[in-house]
Amino acid sequence: MNMNKKGRKIIALALSGSMLMTTTVFARTPRFNRSNEEWAALEDNNLEYGEIEDLIAEYNATVRSNEVALAKFKRDYGRTNTEVSDKYRENAEEILNNLDDPDPSDPTYIAKLSSVATARATAQNLLSSADSTLEDANIIRLGYEQSEKTLAQSATTNMISYRSGQVAIDVAKGNLELANIALNMANAKLNAGTGTNIDVLSAKEKVINAQNALTKAISDNNTVLKKLQVMTGWSYNATPNVGDIPTPDMNRVFDPSADLQKALVNNYTLRINEKKLENASADSDKQSLKLTIEDNKKNIATALAVAAQNIASAKESYNYANSFANLQETNMAIANQRFSLGMISKLELDTQKVTTENAKRALEQSRYAINQAIANYDWALKGLASTS
Repeated sequence: MNMNKKGRKIIALALSGSMLMTTTVFARTPRFNRSNEEWAALEDNNLEYGEIEDLIAEYNATVRSNEVALAKFKRDYGRTNTEVSDKYRENAEEILNNLDDPDPSDPTYIAKLSSVATARATAQNLLSSADSTLEDANIIRLGYEQSEKTLAQSATTNMISYRSGQVAIDVAKGNLELANIALNMANAKLNAGTGTNIDVLSAKEKVINAQNALTKAISDNNTVLKKLQVMTGWSYNATPNVGDIPTPDMNRVFDPSADLQKALVNNYTLRINEKKLENASADSDKQSLKLTIEDNKKNIATALAVAAQNIASAKESYNYANSFANLQETNMAIANQRFSLGMISKLELDTQKVTTENAKRALEQSRYAINQAIANYDWALKGLASTS
């Protein structure tokens, strides 16, 4: 791996203990599991939308830490629910077997008595856990996989937000330009005796507000970018080349009823609860989990339907933005004609120009909103539909 080119650094758990250290991270997947072309794409300095899931899987700090934690769980507690339960009992017995009642004449008697009481309570909690635990290594693994997919979902959202944020910066620049045009008009009217100082002061305030809005838009978007690049394996100070977001397929059909089975089969929370039901022995646990599972299924169906509706709403907003952008293009053509005939001023022409550009930018942002809505639907299909 060309680490100098990629410059990936993350915080990872030291294998020898719990102390955190900064370390250069290499991919977790064996080299032979991906083609040379795939590795080259992941290892270059380009952050592409289609690579996000793989980047999270290979380089994200939390994912790597969870991988270590899962291996440790298997070593310490085994794989099956029976092994986990037996290990709790074994740990409890070890604590109890090593307890000695303190000597009342010992100067530290009270402290030791308190320590013994704490140890007994810990042992009792372990015994209680042994009787009630529904855990096994597969449930832990599913939880970590859910965490990984949730991180990928968040990174996807951040990348769309970053691209949309870049457009928002351009919009803020356009608004600042409009504010300056309005200030120039206010000054011109004041000089011509048709305006007032109050009008000028008001226009100046709008310029300041527009400048502050631009500064905030730039700062907010930089924060999103830093979150995105660290999540996907770059160091905070790195400068990856962020790719664009693919144009959404406007003809794709979204049918939540037809897709529901896929969303149910993949849903991590549902799979975890079903596995817990398999491990449950107490009737109360079984009944509670059955009710929870039925509730999960209903909520997944609702979440998928809502996600589909959000896509339809995003498309409607896009169509409106498209109509408005076309209208402003027409207004721009009319303004150019009127300006050439001396019917409007250069300031008025410039105002229409910025309005037209901002309408185009709003259209672009509405396109990103469709990307986000479709991504949310797809993540629901991949197992992240809300179950509550």
